[in-house]
Order: sequence, then structure tokens, then C-alpha cells
Amino acid sequence: MPDTGYVQDFQPKQFYRDLEQLLHEAPAAGTTEGFAEVARQIVERFGSTLFLESWRLYEEDMDGFLLAAGTSTAGDEELLVPQEYPPIQRVLEHGVYIFEESAEGIQRELEERIGCGRESAALLLRGEPRRIVAFGLRSGWERDNLDFTLNTLRNAINLRTRLRDLKSDIEQAAEIQRSLLPEPLPEFRGFTLAARSVPAEAVGGDLYDFFSGDADTLAVTVGDASGHGLSAALLARDVVTGFRMGCDGGLKLSHVVSRLNRVIARSRLSSRFVSLFAGELDSDGTITYVNAGHPPALIIGAGPARRLELGGTILGPVPEAVFRSGWARLHPGEVFVAVTDGLLERLDPSGGFFGEEGVERSVRRDLDRTGPEILRDLFDDAERHAGGRPNPDDATAVVVARG
Repeated sequence: MPDTGYVQDFQPKQFYRDLEQLLHEAPAAGTTEGFAEVARQIVERFGSTLFLESWRLYEEDMDGFLLAAGTSTAGDEELLVPQEYPPIQRVLEHGVYIFEESAEGIQRELEERIGCGRESAALLLRGEPRRIVAFGLRSGWERDNLDFTLNTLRNAINLRTRLRDLKSDIEQAAEIQRSLLPEPLPEFRGFTLAARSVPAEAVGGDLYDFFSGDADTLAVTVGDASGHGLSAALLARDVVTGFRMGCDGGLKLSHVVSRLNRVIARSRLSSRFVSLFAGELDSDGTITYVNAGHPPALIIGAGPARRLELGGTILGPVPEAVFRSGWARLHPGEVFVAVTDGLLERLDPSGGFFGEEGVERSVRRDLDRTGPEILRDLFDDAERHAGGRPNPDDATAVVVARG
């Protein structure tokens, strides 16, 4: 795109609109190529207006800032500007700096190698590595216009870099979360298994896991890690990994949960905690479990529902908390179901919870069906209860039906 041509009559609003268009069209921010293209087009589009005549891009190195790209860089590919060079220090301190010919600390020989002219301006860009963009100035530049331009440019690029980093964090968290969920679910003779986790946002803190140490035992976990995003996904990953390692080591279930609690309690983030239901199902239907502050799992059959709530407090707040193991049996024709708060607390239009009663009612109606069918109807019933309104919390359910 050619220079916009508002020469002496600088229009800040018009400049900002043109800058937004430039950043939208430029290659992805955060890369050397992307930053270099933005700097080049700044000179091309706004050079005559702001009296810019050249540009150079530097990237932080161990000993200073290394020339990465720019106008007439042939032969200077290894040019390194020392970190202690006074103009570099001023840019690092202020973020934006305009250097007149008489500026203190400028070394004329080095400036001639840098090649931005006798007067220049530079701005610091956030990220890893840090980068500095320098512009050579022609005579006639105006400090107010140039200062406004450089600060606007720096803030706009840094904002886009932060948004890119945030998007990257969310994508990483989502990938971590997906990697935690067992797919496909293991087979366990005589039982049908099903599980689903629906995050309220791009990434949630719920977790579930199935894994079998041998043909006669199936470990089941359902949990809810505090928070959302990358930190919650990492915490959920640690819980799943720690639980698997403990069970593989042959430790008693209560000991595994106690160790997990101590690890989470040592975290520097005191607000981090996890509610967890952890159980081991034997092929004869025996369930040994620990409920660490999680909504009670249910066994639903022809008689009254049985609540699996023995265990202890949530993981994290109390390092030396004591956890006890509970015991139950899943008989033929019965269904085990464990859910998180996000399913129980679905609200109907009048403010009523779906609750444990809703879970029991839905599962009891489907006792003659398979685990996947029961799970599907459970989520459908909760959705109908809420009148189709979005769920503000993550919702997870695990179902084990014994044939």
C-alpha cells in the first residue's frame, strides 16, 4: 500500500486506523519476519509524514542486541550492539526514545555501522527475546508527532503479542486437557463405561480417568481442579499422573491420595485445590474408594441410592489431612455414577438445581441401558432442566453400568 499522504497535517486518528489495518495485514506478530515486515511498512506507509527514512530490527542476545533485519543490512548480519551502550539503556528504561545528533553517549563510529542516520528513534517490544526497532530520521521531524507515533506503535504491537501469547496458553491448556482424557475408554468385562467432560470455557479444571492395572481391576477418578486455563489444566495433569503412578506402585488408595494432597499443598499458589473421587473397581463389583471433598458418587439400582462419601477434605489446603478408604459393591443391574458440581448446579429458569435428585432420576430411568446411553440421557436431562441456557461451570460425569 502506498504512503497515505497526509504529509505535514498529521492526523492521529487516521494514523491509528491505518496502523490497525497494517497490523491486521502483516504476518503473524511474535516472529522476526512479522516484526520486520511491520517496521518496513511503517517506513513505506508513513515515512513521508513522519520523516522516517530507514529501519532496523534488533533481537536480544546474551551480550547485547543482534541485528536481525533492516534497511541496507548487507555485510552487517553479525552486528551486535552491546547491552551497556547508553542508547540501548535509554530504550530499555523508557520503552521509546528519540536520539538527536548531540545525545549523550552516542558513539559516532558505531552509529555509522548501525546505519540509521545522524538522528534516530527506537522502541522496545515485549516478548522472548526482547526486540528493538530503530528508525532513521530525516531533518524536519517533529517530536510530538514522532513520540505519539512510536508509543502508539509500541502499545499496539505489544497488545497483539500479549493476545497471541494468551491464545497460545489457551491452546496449550486445551491440548493438555485433551491428552488427559483416556481415548478410547478401556474395556472391562461385565461392565460398560462412559465419560464426558464439557468445559464452560475453552479450558476447564475438571478431570476424569480410567485405567486398568490388570484384567481384574479398574481405577476410576473424577475431579475438579480450582480455576480455569493453563494452571488448572496443569494441576489436573499432575493429579492424573500422580494417581496413576501411585496405583502402579501398589500403594493403598488412601496413601496415594495423601501423597497427592501433600504435593498440591506445597504449591506456591495457596488457592490451588482439587476435589477428587478416586476408586478401584474389582471384577466382582467391589469398589474401594476415597472421596476427597468431592460430591458423593452414587450407586443406583432397584433399591435406594447409595452415596459414596467417605474419605476426607479437598486436596491442597491441609498438608497433613488424613484420608480414609470406603467400600461398596456394584451389583448386576446397578449403575455407578460420579459427577462434578457443574452438572449438579445446573439451574432451571426459577433457580432450582438439577442436583443429586436429577442425576438419580435420570439414571434410574435408564437402568436397563448401557453406560454410554445412560451418560447421553444424563446430559440431555440436565440441559433440558436448564432450558438450554449456557452452563457457567465445567460439567463432567463418569458412568459404569454392570450388566
